[in-house]
Amino acid sequence: MLSNQQLQQLYQYSFSLTANADNAQDLLQTSLEKWLRSNSTSKQKVQSPAAYVRKIIRNQYIDDCRRQQRIAFDNLEESAPSLADERNLDDIIISNSLLDLLWQQLNTAEREVLYLWGVLEYSAQEISIELDQPRGTILSRLYRLREKVKHLNPADDSTTGEAQL
Repeated sequence: MLSNQQLQQLYQYSFSLTANADNAQDLLQTSLEKWLRSNSTSKQKVQSPAAYVRKIIRNQYIDDCRRQQRIAFDNLEESAPSLADERNLDDIIISNSLLDLLWQQLNTAEREVLYLWGVLEYSAQEISIELDQPRGTILSRLYRLREKVKHLNPADDSTTGEAQL
């Protein structure tokens, strides 16, 4: 079974996708119901229940968005810049007010990467495995996140890499 801490993390992940508390609760509940149904009928034990439920949450969210025809897809351009090293974003200190402002401007894919990177502390490689996407795509999203922080916070101290408010 899942611990309270794991359930809280799954709720946070749901919230990072939906950006709405009510929708996050609905998404989590639907996903947990699917997991419990599949768990009771399956003879195989899942190695990592939290990761498995996270995958269900992501797939359910995509299905819901497709049904409502409102999912935000990124156009991947061949000439899009990529982040050579994800540590550049690690060095940025984001205050709550800056994070609130940033959160409103992020699309679903960016919020998801930010959650996995910032909260669960996954590396770009781990995120690419979790989302089944190329590492370069993840690095590009991290780069775009860094650029959005720079544009939101013109007082960026480029010598230390820390965003000051």
